[in-house]
Amino acid sequence: MGIDSIQERRLLLFYSSFTCIYFSSVLTLLKLHNNLDSVRTFKCIPILIILMFSEALKFVFLYFKSEQPVLGKLESRTSFQSKKTWMRFLRNFIKFIIISFTLSIIYYITIVLFGAPMVSHFEETATLTITLTVLTFVLVSSQIGVDEALFILCGLRKNDCNLLTRAAETHTKVTLLGAWLGAIVIPLDWDRPWQSWPIPCVIGALLGYTVAHSITAIQTLLTLKLNKKLHR
Repeated sequence: MGIDSIQERRLLLFYSSFTCIYFSSVLTLLKLHNNLDSVRTFKCIPILIILMFSEALKFVFLYFKSEQPVLGKLESRTSFQSKKTWMRFLRNFIKFIIISFTLSIIYYITIVLFGAPMVSHFEETATLTITLTVLTFVLVSSQIGVDEALFILCGLRKNDCNLLTRAAETHTKVTLLGAWLGAIVIPLDWDRPWQSWPIPCVIGALLGYTVAHSITAIQTLLTLKLNKKLHR
């Protein structure tokens, strides 16, 4: 494992650990305050905004921490003043908006095809759609770039990608798996308030995102410890 790889793994360890802490805190607060019902409507949007803000803080820290960031191909800080860079940023932002909107429609249609109400519970279905879009594209694209995030969703990830891109693919898959597994408890005849659509799916997606980062953090920590022992 080279020096650059060790640096990348340390950053990935911080990245994943930070996410585990604040995602777990948000889920714990929702449970302690008996506020799980808020995730079934647009009331959960402030929660998603907090999550995005936290990811942005992590992004800024990693950018200034590393001279050669692992968060995609970033330009140097001075070059951001050039017109060419700002035009590239504007094109990427427009692309980000278009893909986010398109992905939301795809998610909504897919969720309906899996049996969700199409019109009668529009707000609930739209809430799950927004949650999945944020977790699997908005947050991921802010970390590795719009194109790389889209490649992951389309199953076209490059084989020579960096550590963060590979981790982001795992996070995306586990998040979607968590949302799918959450749907299993909805038809069960337990008559529990938290079984209401789409609470289990939203919580499942959030738990999946948290679990995926926990796995990444543990694997990265073990790899760093193993490397340290080998170089003693």
